[in-house]
Amino acid sequence: MWARININQASAQELIALPGIGPVKAESIVEYRSTHGLFRHSDELLNVYGIGPKTLRKITPLITLDTTDTRHRRSLK
Repeated sequence: MWARININQASAQELIALPGIGPVKAESIVEYRSTHGLFRHSDELLNVYGIGPKTLRKITPLITLDTTDTRHRRSLK
């Protein structure tokens, strides 16, 4: 089983492993993240140039949006 790719931490090179994501889209994701901050919902990827609903549907099961480590998450409960 493959590990999901953390869209908030992955490099452009790692993002290329996702279906429908080539070098240009991967760089666009990294640039968008650098400019706008971490993704909180997968739908935010639709704001990235070149990412449409079809691509989003393909990659959603393969990504994670984890923005915190386990210790922090537990402290919020």
